[in-house]
Amino acid sequence: MGFYIVIGSAGMLGTDLMEILQESGLAAVGLDVGEVDIRSEDSIRKALARFDPGVIINLAAMTDVDGCETRQEEAFSVNAKGPENLARAAARRGDFFVQLSTDYVFDGLSRVPYKEDDPMNPLGMYGKSKAQGELLIRELLPDNHCIVRTSWLYGTHGKNFVEAIIDAAQKRPVLNVVNDQRGRPTYTMDLARAVLGLAEMRTRGTFHVTNSGEATWYDFAVRIVERTGFSHVRVEPTTTEQLSRPAPRPGYSVLDNSRFVELTGKPLRSWEQALDDYLATRGRKGTP
Repeated sequence: MGFYIVIGSAGMLGTDLMEILQESGLAAVGLDVGEVDIRSEDSIRKALARFDPGVIINLAAMTDVDGCETRQEEAFSVNAKGPENLARAAARRGDFFVQLSTDYVFDGLSRVPYKEDDPMNPLGMYGKSKAQGELLIRELLPDNHCIVRTSWLYGTHGKNFVEAIIDAAQKRPVLNVVNDQRGRPTYTMDLARAVLGLAEMRTRGTFHVTNSGEATWYDFAVRIVERTGFSHVRVEPTTTEQLSRPAPRPGYSVLDNSRFVELTGKPLRSWEQALDDYLATRGRKGTP
């Protein structure tokens, strides 16, 4: 099915995707910071000329939601200009382009899961930069791209909410966790398999891909504590306002996966099952 190039291959999702590509026997190369700069058209041109892929998967992004508020120029350079450069290069070469996006392109005012065609209305600079990246891809590469929106990622190869809760539970008897943001926690290993499947099929358009079910961060934390033997630790609900973070967060960012399910025939497993698998994998790897 062609040669794959994964940009952002050393990240949490990228590491899982490279592992799955290798297991699948597909020809692929991963590039990360220092190997290609997606903000530079020249850097992209040289990388693509060197490896000559048929499929470009871009996972590179500035995902520090609060940092995007204070470093807006950097956020738009990486999250909007980078995808624009890659889409332009893919259009010139005839490559299929897969771009990872986010639930933060929505404002969180809905009370029903967001569909792919719902209007984007991001609240903060992270969501705005990612939304602009999406628009530029659609403009430059209308018939040969796949945009995958997802949410609340965690995995074994990077800092994430699960590890933050486990670390906090080892140090404090009471944890205060936000209970007024609702979404779909997603395990990067499950997402990586889905992204590769969409890329192999050259599936065009925008797709929402998350684990099934929904939860608040409080719900998520309660299950983490229960499953890791910290039942003596009390998890208390708090509000986004009380947390007082620099960037606004969507209160409701549940993504509707119906389009992906119709295409593939089945949804990703529940977030609870995925979390249990993550914790088991984490244990096998000897994570304290």
